[in-house]
Amino acid sequence: MTSARSARQPSQPGPRQPSPRPRDSAADRPGLGRSRPGPPTDPAPDRPRLVVRGPEMMPAIVPHLVGFMPERSVVAVGLGPDSRTVRVTMRVDIPEVDDRTFDLVHDMWAPCVGALRSVASHDVILLVYPDPAEDPWRDDDLARDLPMRDLVADIAAVLDDAGVYAVDALCVVADRWRSYWCTDLRCCPIEGRGVDPDQALLAAAMFVEQGSAPLDSRDDLVASLEPRADDDPVRRRVDALRSSAPDADADAGGGAGDGSGGWAGDDLVAAVDDFVSAIGRWGDDPGDADELERLAARSFEVCGAIRPRDLLLRALTADGDRSLLVHARAVLGEAVRCAPAQHLAPVATVLAVCAWVSGAGATARVALDRAFEGDPLYSLAALVSAALDAGTPPWSWAAMMADITVEEILASGGGSAVRDVDSGVDDGATAM
Repeated sequence: MTSARSARQPSQPGPRQPSPRPRDSAADRPGLGRSRPGPPTDPAPDRPRLVVRGPEMMPAIVPHLVGFMPERSVVAVGLGPDSRTVRVTMRVDIPEVDDRTFDLVHDMWAPCVGALRSVASHDVILLVYPDPAEDPWRDDDLARDLPMRDLVADIAAVLDDAGVYAVDALCVVADRWRSYWCTDLRCCPIEGRGVDPDQALLAAAMFVEQGSAPLDSRDDLVASLEPRADDDPVRRRVDALRSSAPDADADAGGGAGDGSGGWAGDDLVAAVDDFVSAIGRWGDDPGDADELERLAARSFEVCGAIRPRDLLLRALTADGDRSLLVHARAVLGEAVRCAPAQHLAPVATVLAVCAWVSGAGATARVALDRAFEGDPLYSLAALVSAALDAGTPPWSWAAMMADITVEEILASGGGSAVRDVDSGVDDGATAM
């Protein structure tokens, strides 16, 4: 596809103008931790890479990158230096018609600019998912122009001012799309183009293999972590299992005790290893609802104190075992839904980290919302939230956890061995 754009006048395509590259880095901003002399060669060589074969592939992969089908949103997919490798994906709500001023757009997209810079992504593809009332193809009326051209131009201008170039902008409705800036009607006809079924199948197969199952909307994502009712049978059984555990509320929330949850050193390591192994075994038979409830109840005990929580995070995320992360997210998701108030922040934060490392940034955000409901001052939730806000790539977390030894966690006393998240950058796939 051939396309070009002038940020202020999208209907009059022009050549790309050189733009200054950002001078600051992710490590220069609060909450991102220590810097490195330069990007690592490849801190996670086995991390799956997502290669984009053209803008026409985007509508098929964005629901997997975001975690749900976007609605009334603009999605920015940040690309690597080759303009083919996905580095970061962000979604921003479309403002109301009367609020679509350049100043508002600038303020809404400023965090995205910071995230793009933090992963050294200087090229993006924009995808606009309009409100049904602004669907250009509703009622099969082909006389309508694409909606929100001014908004798209303003977003492109904000990005361009920051040294980020919008390679293309697509209007997407269901399985139909059209470029805002391509003027070749053979390439982008007025009636739009359908998503290539072969590309969609290829994308689905790739993501499903990694455990991706996008929901229909963000509301569905929020609902998937909403608390179960007090009289829900699952919640009752999980609560009974939790209450029967020894020292069920020891160090809950990390606010008391020595952070060990009542375990001695070797026993603590063995207990966490046993819990992780049990998650893996349940993953071989995920239809075992009784075992899921038992594991959800055990999650409170393991996540509720700092040292077992940090050992669990190391075991789940340092190696980046995607299959194990999928199963852990299912267990922790059930735990979040059944959590009493004093246990909500720890399990929700561990879920957020697992989702983030898996590339499910939207799920991580929703899980953090639940964590802050339980404890607005929970420090690990604040650290992870700051890293997400800054666009820190998730492989930085995995690298950090791999650098922390079991001995360091055991010696951390009542405090956490987890401090800051490095922001090393290289090519890879991530969703925020």
